[in-house]
Amino acid sequence: LSGKGKGKRKTLFADEKRHLLESYDSLPKTSQRDAAQKLGIPQPTLSKILKDRESIKQNEGDRKRMRSGKTPKVKVALKWIRNARERNAPLSGPLVMQKAEELAVALGVIDFKASTGWFEFKNERGLFLGKCMEKPKTQTLGHVTSEWLENEWIEMRHDFAEEDIWNADESGIYFRALPDGTLTFKSDNKKGGKKSKERITALFICSMAGKKKDLFIIGSQNPRCFKNVRHLPVRYAANASAWMTGYLFGEWLKDWDRKLGQEKRKILLLVDNCTAHVTKDVALRFLPKNTTSILQPCDQGIIRTAKAYFRKQMARTVLHHIDDENNKATAVEIARKISLLDAILMLANAWSDVDASTIRNCWKKGGLVIAPMEEAIVVEPPRELNAHEFEEWMDIDDNAFVMQPVSDEDIVTEIRDQFDVKPENNAEADSDDD
Repeated sequence: LSGKGKGKRKTLFADEKRHLLESYDSLPKTSQRDAAQKLGIPQPTLSKILKDRESIKQNEGDRKRMRSGKTPKVKVALKWIRNARERNAPLSGPLVMQKAEELAVALGVIDFKASTGWFEFKNERGLFLGKCMEKPKTQTLGHVTSEWLENEWIEMRHDFAEEDIWNADESGIYFRALPDGTLTFKSDNKKGGKKSKERITALFICSMAGKKKDLFIIGSQNPRCFKNVRHLPVRYAANASAWMTGYLFGEWLKDWDRKLGQEKRKILLLVDNCTAHVTKDVALRFLPKNTTSILQPCDQGIIRTAKAYFRKQMARTVLHHIDDENNKATAVEIARKISLLDAILMLANAWSDVDASTIRNCWKKGGLVIAPMEEAIVVEPPRELNAHEFEEWMDIDDNAFVMQPVSDEDIVTEIRDQFDVKPENNAEADSDDD
């Protein structure tokens, strides 16, 4: 990360201190200095925690009571507002105040009333409520984009070479979708878009210089097609809904960060609104809100090109079976037999086919690089499809869910941990309620 926050003291809350004690006790016998280095904290901090061991353990179930002070309530309401606005939900003052009271109860703060005075925080935080958020006008977006490119982006990329500036973006892929738009799903899953067994999420990662990292695929747990498979050409993780989660993204990022540290290399990683842990050797930077379709290189044609190659392979697979005189199966029946492993192998091949010039051109399209466009390979439609049909097929999963929505329970847990809030009735909140 950049050095702006370097040197600031980090406040350790009770849970963190207990966790550090447990980690210290699990270490082999060593000096405090070495232990502190392994735990990532200053030696004086570790010394004080060890000195206060008994009081920390004695108060294991106790957390600070917060009858006064509005910070946790403001934070929890802000988090909920941002989550609702990202979903384009209609918001009003009374609705937010009602929700804040509900969330305060979930936090265990039983004497809180969301008055009009309390609600003034929205003005302090620059929040504006009203009907569902409309898409920003093109003129406004253009101004925001230009301002960011001319100021923040120039400063942001200053210390990084092109091979050390990367972009990562997820996309959902309906790997059994047919060229005519027919899908082999029985119905929509209201919680997660299309059925997870028929859909995967892929994280595409590429550099300004045109380099690529292996795909990160999220799919179902223990698929039968993986039996006896010892190696995949991608990184794979399982999620019940085949979504990218903050945890999965963070684990992937920490693994890359660790490898970069071994290489004594630092990079800049541009992402949209993903959630990830702070890391040492990856400077994580977020693109301005609502501008990803303009600025994000992966959205400028990189992912689309990979999908084009993927679907050309799928078309060949389906047509090969249809041309087989001994095979009487329909296209839908053939598509249904495409396994998750088949899809991963085809997608990995498709990703390898995306050439460096295509990637570099997509960085230029959004203005992140000022340079002439290069000649790049154009993916032609399969001979059985015209250009329009192929375009529609490539776009069929543009709106597929890729990220796990944040629930009220997630928000309450995060704020409670952040502020170390104990429910005011001196009883832990019942996690089984609703």
